[in-house]
Amino acid sequence: MSLNYHRQYNLEIRNWLLKVFEYAGTISKEELVNRVCPVCGSTGSRFLANNDFFDYVSCCHCTLVYMNPSFPADRVNEGFKGDDELVMEYFNIILKYKTGLPPRPDPLTDHKLKDIYAVKQWGKLLDVGCSLGDFLHKAKYFYEVEGVEVNPLTRAVTGNFFKVHEDYLSNLGLTTEYDIVTLNQILYGVPDPVTLLKDIHAVLREDGILYINTPNADSYAMQLYKGRCNHLYGYTTQNVFNRLSLEKAAELTGFKIKSFRTEWLDIYVTDILLFLDKPEEFIHKKNPQFEGYESRINIEEEMHKRLDYKLGERGNYLVAVLEKV
Repeated sequence: MSLNYHRQYNLEIRNWLLKVFEYAGTISKEELVNRVCPVCGSTGSRFLANNDFFDYVSCCHCTLVYMNPSFPADRVNEGFKGDDELVMEYFNIILKYKTGLPPRPDPLTDHKLKDIYAVKQWGKLLDVGCSLGDFLHKAKYFYEVEGVEVNPLTRAVTGNFFKVHEDYLSNLGLTTEYDIVTLNQILYGVPDPVTLLKDIHAVLREDGILYINTPNADSYAMQLYKGRCNHLYGYTTQNVFNRLSLEKAAELTGFKIKSFRTEWLDIYVTDILLFLDKPEEFIHKKNPQFEGYESRINIEEEMHKRLDYKLGERGNYLVAVLEKV
């Protein structure tokens, strides 16, 4: 069963989020720094949302949504390396509920593999931010795989199965030897996404591809929930891309978009009623304090699948394959 419908897991994540919100309320504005757009460098932006603690703005030039002001980049990066107790607590919860290894997938239908497999059916793959290794366990059946992971807890788990590099990509000195690099739910937490994409460009072979799966700034959920959307929780979300901002990032780093789609509606009548009735208690997709919550959204999710909504560019996550130019 998906953890989205596991009540105890959702309770623990909700309680963790409440700690995050409590901590965010203690942060002094003097600890934050103003940012220009981390993609195009523009200083022009307009206010988009506030998650009760932090402001998110939309770049007037490339439309990237980003936290501004935010923590200094080195503080964000060191937090993911283990210096942030709350981040480490989150990874411990994820590890607690990890159950076994994923089975061999069908690469033509698996939602994390099908876009890659449509372009490359073989080669050497590097998963940047490989976490507990679930994607590597899927990809190992089709590719020669390695990971990059800065978090010591998750790296120790994944390192039992795969070669895992232990630092940020810019510090590793890797050579141009990879056919595929993947970023699964990583780009949103990177203070300097352009530099990361340049580092990836440098380790990809000439016909190499970059796969990206990340929150979508143009999603229906972002439009509906604004600062209550799960993409803007806490303080670790630095950037929320849409197609336009991703195209600009690709242009600046030697890539172009080969394929693009969005997935998952992530809006449920159950959540909407809670959002309208008790907004002060609402946390997008994490409301297990209400009786029968998981079973209700599970039923709604199955209905979404049967209705087969055509989300266009409004799904909750964007999925793109970039190629070198």
